[in-house]
Amino acid sequence: MYKCFLVLSAIGLAACSPKSELPVEKQNVQTEKPVSNEFIPSFTGLGQGDIVDFPGHQVFHHIKTSDLPAEVSLTELVLAPKMLGAPPHIHQDEDEIFVILSGRVHFLAGSEEVVGKTGTIAALPRGHFHGFWNPYDEPATILLMITPGHFEEFFGDVEAAIQEGGPKSPPEIGAIIAQKAAERNVNVDMSKLPPSALALLGPPSE
Repeated sequence: MYKCFLVLSAIGLAACSPKSELPVEKQNVQTEKPVSNEFIPSFTGLGQGDIVDFPGHQVFHHIKTSDLPAEVSLTELVLAPKMLGAPPHIHQDEDEIFVILSGRVHFLAGSEEVVGKTGTIAALPRGHFHGFWNPYDEPATILLMITPGHFEEFFGDVEAAIQEGGPKSPPEIGAIIAQKAAERNVNVDMSKLPPSALALLGPPSE
């Protein structure tokens, strides 16, 4: 009788044992995906990093597509007062997220003009016309995330094209921006510029 009790007790304990105590070959063992050593942690600060002098604002590259497996980019834009940041354009391949760190920025979202104050977060998906500008007397600082982030190269390409061959007039600079954008499947349409942004361009050249 005592032996029977021991056998039944052993069976009961085995039935109540946690799954982790079962033999390994009878478990669904999940191994972690190996992490590539190609990417390493990095740290930077506002106003630091690789600088690009883009027309109307400084560009600081904080995170490039080569820095993370996710292939996102994070850029800081310091937009000068009374300055157009980006003309109306439409991305076919990228989504953008803007965070206003200081100042105020006007956004074009489709056909709507939206005022972004400090703390505003703007999500601008591909396939929609958008642009931004600073009609105020104070500069504005913006964080811009682009995914996928390969469009980050656009800023440096524009800077290099403007510097090539001597000084450029505002219309010539505008043509360079439109051309470099088109090379990345981004279309610029100045006819969609609202009056508050159009006023920043000054009188038309004769």
